[in-house]
Amino acid sequence: MTSQPPPLSRRTVLKLAAAAGWSLGGLLLMPAVPTPFRATAALSGSTAPVAEEVPPAPRYRFDCVTPVLAFAPLGRLEEVWASPRYMTFTDCIVTYVGEAPHALTAEESAIVDVVASAGGGEGDREGTYLLVLRASTRVDPSRLHERLSELGRPIVEGSLALAPDAPQAKLFAEWLDATV
Repeated sequence: MTSQPPPLSRRTVLKLAAAAGWSLGGLLLMPAVPTPFRATAALSGSTAPVAEEVPPAPRYRFDCVTPVLAFAPLGRLEEVWASPRYMTFTDCIVTYVGEAPHALTAEESAIVDVVASAGGGEGDREGTYLLVLRASTRVDPSRLHERLSELGRPIVEGSLALAPDAPQAKLFAEWLDATV
């Protein structure tokens, strides 16, 4: 009878994702070096060039507030959660860096609809989405109740709809239950 290895903890998975993200980030920041030929066509048995899948450019920039000097901005919410410095973040400033003008995707618009159905997000839909993203990064635990009160129920509900598995999602849900 063989024993199964224990399941990986959430912390271990986040650490592995962070390590992969940092490694990939370093590769993306390296200058491009021209290669004399492409081996992909020879390996695939085809003479036609093989298209490489390029990940989409980040639409948002996350500037996380931390005591660590010269901490580089991040490009995705998942990178914020997986950062080895996540526990030191006291806030994150989120800005749109995609193609102008800022237009919400269907998924982003659905999150703003959640905020609107909860009684919030009047007016600027793009600004509302940025606020939901910011709330979904990390709220300083020492100011959690105060900050969630400032954000309000609609933004917190939008954050939970956007990121139900976020590191602080359980705390957000508990705050919502306590403020009914």
